Amino acid sequence: MLGLKCRDWSPSPTARVLTAFSWGHHQARLLLLPLLVASSPLAGHAQTPPTMDAGTGGGDAGTGAVVAAPPKPWVCPLEQQVTVLPKVLKKQLGAATRFAEVKKLLEPLLLETRWDMYSSCKEDDPVSVVLDVFRARIVSAETEDVVLQARGKMCGQEQFITGAVLHPLAEKNAYCSINMPFLPGKPEQSTSYDPTKIVFAFENLTDPVRKNIRVELVDCPRFCHSELSYWEAQDGSLVKIFGIEWGSGGDYSGSSSSSVSVTAEGKEFPRKLRLKESFESCGSMVTLPSGEIAHSSACDEASSEAIYCYQRNGSQLTGTFNECGRRNSTYD
Repeated sequence: MLGLKCRDWSPSPTARVLTAFSWGHHQARLLLLPLLVASSPLAGHAQTPPTMDAGTGGGDAGTGAVVAAPPKPWVCPLEQQVTVLPKVLKKQLGAATRFAEVKKLLEPLLLETRWDMYSSCKEDDPVSVVLDVFRARIVSAETEDVVLQARGKMCGQEQFITGAVLHPLAEKNAYCSINMPFLPGKPEQSTSYDPTKIVFAFENLTDPVRKNIRVELVDCPRFCHSELSYWEAQDGSLVKIFGIEWGSGGDYSGSSSSSVSVTAEGKEFPRKLRLKESFESCGSMVTLPSGEIAHSSACDEASSEAIYCYQRNGSQLTGTFNECGRRNSTYD
């Protein structure tokens, strides 16, 4: 086996590690290919910079310089405007016992909940749903938003988790409802005996005042699938600005495990992200010279480390995290 080990970087004492252990196909050995997701700029908001002829006046009079127009301020669309009293809604949902009641209470929030996932539910089927209410500056630094998360069980045992960011408008009890794409209603792989775990938290990552949302998902009905992502409010939507996925599966031939940690670094904003990832695979089926198939218990490992930087989209205030440095991988 080749031995190339990197020893000059020590693990951060503040690093948070997400680890998924399971059994894996040998075909996946030494694969360390997380799906890194970076969102594209939203269409329809780019501004065409006006040109200025030399000597026509203005801030760059006589230079012929191109002056970029500032981006237009975001205005909440009418179709996203809602009226709601969060404290009252919390009590109403806590008291609801029927599927039809919960659906009627949540539909006015304009959530992109996949109600079709509950097509087998009847109006009088039992439910148990609670509403979590948080406050954080998500959309702007000037205004505190209300973050709602509804979670519980539908139709007896079906997992339910949905939510929205409510940005206050000028009128009393009026908000702009912004969907939270990582809370889909019923996660696709969720089962009654092993529900999908979704946890989110608020962090200052791209701005010292506005918060980003860090989301961790673990889904292990049989084979484990994990995700970690960061989201930012951009032009009235929550946009994924960083994402990584990894999984583990298995059969009789061997086992595999993956470990991923993502930590924010630096005091200046936007901060950088440090990604540490490793993969271990033990066991495989090998073909002997005679043609006999035998089991090998040998283990292989690989690890890597990278830095991601927040890069803005041209003159706009929006952006995504992209890789800006990587440490050589280690193989055993």
